[in-house]
Amino acid sequence: MADVSLEQAQEVHSRLLVIDGHNDTPVERIHRGERPLNWKQRDPAYHMDIPRMREGGFHAGFFVVGNGPTADLRVTLEHTLMQIDACPEDLLLVLSSKDVERARDTGKIGILMTIEGAGRWLDGDIDVLRFYHRLGVRCVGVTHGEGGSEPKHLQGTRSLFGPCTAADREAARKDAGGLTPFGREVLRVSNDMRVVTDLAHIHDRAFYEVLERSARPVTMTHTAVFSLCPHWRCMTDDQIKALAAAGGVMGIAFVPSFIHPERATIDHLAEHVCYVADLVGIDHVAIGSDYDGMGSTVPVVPDVSQFVHLTRSLLAHGLSEEEVRKVWGGNFLRLLQQTLDG
Repeated sequence: MADVSLEQAQEVHSRLLVIDGHNDTPVERIHRGERPLNWKQRDPAYHMDIPRMREGGFHAGFFVVGNGPTADLRVTLEHTLMQIDACPEDLLLVLSSKDVERARDTGKIGILMTIEGAGRWLDGDIDVLRFYHRLGVRCVGVTHGEGGSEPKHLQGTRSLFGPCTAADREAARKDAGGLTPFGREVLRVSNDMRVVTDLAHIHDRAFYEVLERSARPVTMTHTAVFSLCPHWRCMTDDQIKALAAAGGVMGIAFVPSFIHPERATIDHLAEHVCYVADLVGIDHVAIGSDYDGMGSTVPVVPDVSQFVHLTRSLLAHGLSEEEVRKVWGGNFLRLLQQTLDG
């Protein structure tokens, strides 16, 4: 690797547009009983807050307001909007790609609200999706792992979690149920309304069906490379190639068990980025930290203020500033232009 100082990395990092593809901060704060939300206060109990976002050069992110097992979507969505309203000097609701750029240009932090595990919250009624879109939701995850024959589910069987082999995945794919009729309807309406579709936590069979059916590029917001770390939540080479061919973007997560089977480091994380770049090109890999979404586990990059250390490693691994720019924000910005903006 090249010898890159932290000062050199910071100089590059200060010029970047930084978009993080997955943050659980709103649902985690509501889950812990925080009302109202208080992102303005530095709080080491969480991985991110406004002071540390500013220190890390964070410009915008996908923020989960509803997921499968924890905080109520309606409560979290309302408190997130209240937080944005209460901090107009710091926060900006993202409804289009231009809002991300506006947040950067005005010194604010863009909040793109997303639902993870939509089945629980839509409850089989497509009009509920339209309602949440009206309230500002701009990204919908097919599943948080759940699935089944009930009308509310978007995939026909559950996703598995944990370490696995390629043979395990191939066998599971044969037995898995793809998108349900409601899942296909949610995908179609999401495309029509220009809502980003997130495939994180989806199983392999439903993954390929979404790619076949979607009229717009999709994302896997927080994942990693299966060839480097064999885990159900990581993407195989064939999946990475298929996502790239469809114009999609994958975000590399900071979850240690996705990055290395034993001891994950920032350099290992950078290797996942480089692997994707070598396999399909730099235009299809980004960052999706999963901050505040991994319980007591310490992220590979411990908190949002330390983003520059990943920039340093990416540069040391031989990526150019332009390539690092795409990884940290350019690729997600393009995805938002192609989805939210039409």
